[in-house]
Amino acid sequence: MPASGLEPAYGYLRVPYASREEVALLEKQLEEYAEAHKLDLRQVHHERHRALRVGNLADWLVGGGVQHLIVPSLDHVTEHPLVRLVFFEAVYLDARAELHEACVDTET
Repeated sequence: MPASGLEPAYGYLRVPYASREEVALLEKQLEEYAEAHKLDLRQVHHERHRALRVGNLADWLVGGGVQHLIVPSLDHVTEHPLVRLVFFEAVYLDARAELHEACVDTET
């Protein structure tokens, strides 16, 4: 359901081993974040592969006219620093989109 006046956003979940219940909880967190930050969450991509595949990420964002990508947290995407850099590049540089963390873990 399009929400007029709200900026469009997509969500991204890496869920290779997640149960349906876990995926539903993560989706709900993305939806709540979008609502709280006045974003129109239009679509959530479920990455089911173990390896992070960012090849089409920028095309997906640009093609949808979306400049906001919501993830649960950066640790959810990857904890590996080089892979995280590739993900950032795809979002920030290639798609020129803003990355949002819906559930930043405060534990170190």
